[in-house]
Amino acid sequence: MEAARQRAVVPARFQGIPRSHGHSGDDGFAGEKCMIRLLYLTWGEVPRMSSVYGGQVVDVVAALQHHPRVEHAALVAGYPLIHSGMVREKWRYRHQLAAIRARIGAENFRTRRIPVPPVGVYPKPHELPLFFFGHHAFLAEEIRRHRANVIQCRSYVAALFALRVREHYGLDIKVVFDARSLMPDEACISGRWSRESDAYRFWKEQEKQILATADVSNAVSKPMQDHYDRLGARKTALIHLNAKVDHLNEARIADVSRLDAGAPLLAYAGYLHEGTWHDPRNLWAAFAGFRRHCPNARLLVITKSAHAQLRAGLAAEGLDGLADAISFTSAESPAETIQLLQNADISVLSYRTPANEFERELAEPVFATKTAEYLAVGLPLLVNHFCGGARDYAISRDAGVAYDPATGPTADQVATLLRQSRERVRISRTARSDFSVTDNAGRLVSLFESLPDSAPARRLET
Repeated sequence: MEAARQRAVVPARFQGIPRSHGHSGDDGFAGEKCMIRLLYLTWGEVPRMSSVYGGQVVDVVAALQHHPRVEHAALVAGYPLIHSGMVREKWRYRHQLAAIRARIGAENFRTRRIPVPPVGVYPKPHELPLFFFGHHAFLAEEIRRHRANVIQCRSYVAALFALRVREHYGLDIKVVFDARSLMPDEACISGRWSRESDAYRFWKEQEKQILATADVSNAVSKPMQDHYDRLGARKTALIHLNAKVDHLNEARIADVSRLDAGAPLLAYAGYLHEGTWHDPRNLWAAFAGFRRHCPNARLLVITKSAHAQLRAGLAAEGLDGLADAISFTSAESPAETIQLLQNADISVLSYRTPANEFERELAEPVFATKTAEYLAVGLPLLVNHFCGGARDYAISRDAGVAYDPATGPTADQVATLLRQSRERVRISRTARSDFSVTDNAGRLVSLFESLPDSAPARRLET
């Protein structure tokens, strides 16, 4: 078993983090011998073109469709009968599905409504049969219909489903586990279950089986890859998240007028709420710490969270003096967020402060989609040092500093950020290569081609 565990070796031009060991890829199942036919599987998530799903799933399928070594790429999405789109958008939700069909072709997008509670990709053991019952034959038929030789699975649920179908029907298909996060542990923080629960123990066992059985497990940060290796993954790879970088204006990115005036603009984008991954109190503290060393700095908060509630939280923390230096807005799409971020100088990933060793371990792989967006527009990153994935990337590329949330950024760290913010074009160009969906499609193709023809598939334990 140990001999079968290896890290994927991707050609140097496609590597996110260089690797000097592992499989050569010369006996890859694709290469010049067999074109890739990909089925991308999501199961439990609500398909949306205007959300992270659009940028991290649909755009990937579209990019793979245009890759010269990919013969075919399609998307299969199973999502709950009752879901957030029905509640919030009602009949308008259908426009999201129409936009996906327009992007990748109606014949390449198949949906399946599943009679499950709207719990996303966090089903408890007693709920999991509802996600799969009656759908095995459907997925097997989709694999056969598309003649897929690779199935890329976004989430633990999707990977477990694909592995069970492959085993049950004896299908000759490579299963790629695209985890995105440490789901069993993440659900403890979100309150879905506790570390003492049967649900947590169940999913930790499933995690080990998925990692040991999938042909390759892809991570979005080096600490996540290291974590999966320690858990005994059969093979791991590192391919970062995507950022939409189609409409950047380098003149705006190169603008240093705010820096020259001594009034840099910091930016934060995304959800903010106490008790979640992104606690507003951490953001206010990070900004206040920055202003101790740069008194004229301002903060732009781009969020759909309630602005009035966030302002009230400032007052409750005794930070009324910061209010005049903070402005709030919102964006309807990732593309609009990118446009807003181009007017800033520095970005903030304040996250939350881990309460114990378990939470510290969970924070270590964190990269976050917003990190890719920030760096794609050249914003150096003021990152909570507990966010290991974002921290390691930013520091390794001279594109940010990691601060201690207990003390705030130091004078030297603020000086480093101000220097880096004058190099936004350099930071942006590097990040655009690392996070470009087109380049990431190439990395995926090389990863698929590194999978050997005849590696024996381990059986799932029941």
